[in-house]
Amino acid sequence: MKKKILIINLALLLLFAPTSLFAKTFTDVSKNGNSAWAYKYVDDLSNKNILKGYDDGSFKPNNPVSFLEIMQILKTVLNPNEDEMKLAREANLEFVNSMGIIDWAKDALCYNLYHGTVSKKTIEAARERGFLENKVYPNRNTIAVYFARAFRIEKNNDFSNLKFRDIDKINSQTLEYLPNLVKSNIFTSSGSDGKFNGNFAIRRSEIAVITSKGLTYVGANKDKINNQSNYIDGEDLLTKNNDNIPEKTINNEVNKTENNNSILGTFIEKENSDELKPAEAGIIVNFKGKVAEVIDGGKVKYIRIEITETDSNKFMSGNIITVNTFKNHKVDDNVEGSGILGENSLTNIKLK
Repeated sequence: MKKKILIINLALLLLFAPTSLFAKTFTDVSKNGNSAWAYKYVDDLSNKNILKGYDDGSFKPNNPVSFLEIMQILKTVLNPNEDEMKLAREANLEFVNSMGIIDWAKDALCYNLYHGTVSKKTIEAARERGFLENKVYPNRNTIAVYFARAFRIEKNNDFSNLKFRDIDKINSQTLEYLPNLVKSNIFTSSGSDGKFNGNFAIRRSEIAVITSKGLTYVGANKDKINNQSNYIDGEDLLTKNNDNIPEKTINNEVNKTENNNSILGTFIEKENSDELKPAEAGIIVNFKGKVAEVIDGGKVKYIRIEITETDSNKFMSGNIITVNTFKNHKVDDNVEGSGILGENSLTNIKLK
């Protein structure tokens, strides 16, 4: 009888024990090997129940992160109190229900709408294009903007701390947030061999690192985050994502490319990134414009161009783009060029 009582008590102890007592282990993330750079972040966040693994005991570090998962991560990191959640539901639950959002993500969307991370037009566009069904995934350009907005990180046109080799291909809206995301130690500026790869989906291993650093930032800036607000007019999926990234395609590449964390810039990037597909299948747009501002970024100068004419009915006059250049442009100079169409801007911009 005593033995039976002991067994029952032990079972209850295990059931109600804090999750931090049990370090979660994953078959495909370890202290050694290709996944070592992400191990401590994955381990920490899994023990805090912010990121979870799969039923087979794996973490699948190369799997892409979905739109709704990003919303849930940001809500968890910001940790709103019940009063805030009540206001968020009152303001947005009816709309969220009308969008057919899965139950586990409803609070996350309500809160991010209330907080100003995204707009209702963003959610409508996400549903229309298949983001809510994981047919397509948000790219790195988009996710960087969401983290910046959620954490009230301000824009900064001093790009001198950005070392990405593909800086000219980064969405202009993302580019304005990146300097301060780097200064805040949420993103790391890539070295001379690194790329940002803004039009690619983001991996679970990468989001673990960014989320962990985001927790540190939020802990030190809670008052600033709570006392500022965002206003978003329009939808902000920064590029049109047409490519689904099947789970099985990525799983086959886990051991081969797991250390290719190009968004963080900590390691030298491999040129072969077949397991992650571009999130944008764009259309080339030819444009004419006028230089509105010249920004000195050190060795490279940046110019902000106000578009005056294009051959596209989706990207027309009045839009502003940011381009890096080695030429000595002046304000009001007339320029011509081309770029790949995104939702709010052009990427891969080339001037004539």
